Amino acid sequence: MARRILAWGIGVLLTGLYASTVVAGVGNLVLLPQMASAMGLGITPSGWFWLGFGVLMPVVVYVLSLVIGRGRSAALRLLVIAAGLGVVAVVQLEVMHLVPQSGFFA
Repeated sequence: MARRILAWGIGVLLTGLYASTVVAGVGNLVLLPQMASAMGLGITPSGWFWLGFGVLMPVVVYVLSLVIGRGRSAALRLLVIAAGLGVVAVVQLEVMHLVPQSGFFA
């Protein structure tokens, strides 16, 4: 029973971390255009792509990790979900460092 509660607790924690990446992406999607218009700039089409990517990618990876982990033991399922979260973090960091800020604003 304790093992099951621990597994659920870890699963809820990992799901919360995925949710925080989605919330951060939505925040960027909503607030970055407002900030750009306050500076007299606009968002480029590639900027809109990367903003949408920041919202959709964590959702897609989470769903894929749930599908891949389906039917496996709780420990393996949690490992797959955690690995997916690692992929999300790495991709978001790479996008942040490789896409120049000038690529967002027009």
